[in-house]
Amino acid sequence: MDLDEAIRTRRSNRNFEEHEINIQELKKMLESGSLAPSAKNRQPWFFYVIYNEDCKKNFLESMRQGILELEQLYKSKNIVRPDIAGAKYTVKSMEKAAAIILVTCKKKYADIYEDGVQWPLQARDIEVTDILSIGAAIQNILLKATEMGYGTLWVCDIFYAYSRIEEFLQTKDPIVSAICIGKPNQESRMPGRLPLNEIITII
Repeated sequence: MDLDEAIRTRRSNRNFEEHEINIQELKKMLESGSLAPSAKNRQPWFFYVIYNEDCKKNFLESMRQGILELEQLYKSKNIVRPDIAGAKYTVKSMEKAAAIILVTCKKKYADIYEDGVQWPLQARDIEVTDILSIGAAIQNILLKATEMGYGTLWVCDIFYAYSRIEEFLQTKDPIVSAICIGKPNQESRMPGRLPLNEIITII
């Protein structure tokens, strides 16, 4: 499979076959992630790999518990959060994945300088560049997994159970994302994409 085919056939898979994956295959995917570009070559990514079945069950139980606690918090305030149902569904999709990779950010700078950047998002510019670098690493992993015949699911619903996952990993490094990897048991359709002329301005 060439790169163009991997880009065009990659999907977010929410249904996986019962299938084991070996650590050597996972290391090939992670090596691809490690080759991504990063700001000032900081290589801020760090990966926690879960592929032992008992460990995976314990992790998902922690995630479920965190989501439940968040849901109960909002219920106590009479606030309905429909998006929490989506997080619960994601956990079900994660159950049959052969492996789960948790991606964290290693802070690799001592000083943050005030450069006058009025960034309109809730992050400092140097933090944004590290997150962009990690996004590139994640994409490399997704594409390598696709090339190897695996399906993937890039999971950001970890934020609904953040403190529980932080406790599970025993880390204070920022947790950025999770990636599920497994053999897809059905073909996922490509969601609609905006036409090119709607997302570019040629200057």
